[in-house]
Amino acid sequence: MRTFWKTVAAVTIVAGAGIAVTACTSMGPQADGASPRRCLSAPLDTTRVIDEKTLFVQDRMGTAAIVHMSHQCLSSFDPTMFKFRGVSDICKPNDADISGLQGNIRTPCFVENIQWLSKEEVAKYR
Repeated sequence: MRTFWKTVAAVTIVAGAGIAVTACTSMGPQADGASPRRCLSAPLDTTRVIDEKTLFVQDRMGTAAIVHMSHQCLSSFDPTMFKFRGVSDICKPNDADISGLQGNIRTPCFVENIQWLSKEEVAKYR
């Protein structure tokens, strides 16, 4: 019986070490130079409309992305609104409902893709 528990403990330690190595490896530098963290977390620090279909977003942890919409829904003069689905992270295009106001009309945006930015690229948009 003692051998059984030693085996279970050894397997647990090895499995835990494997998970830790995988987590550390996935948090390392990306080949494309982008931030290793691939999610934006609320509260968001900066949102800036680049054009009617493109939004720069940066969170308080410094992670930044360009969010490309499938159609024109944003305005530089009116606010952009976020409604998070479940948790307050944006990791994939459907993690939040984004909408803009054009005049007094709320215009829903549909995220086409998210382009993650490196620290160097962020300087161009700030």
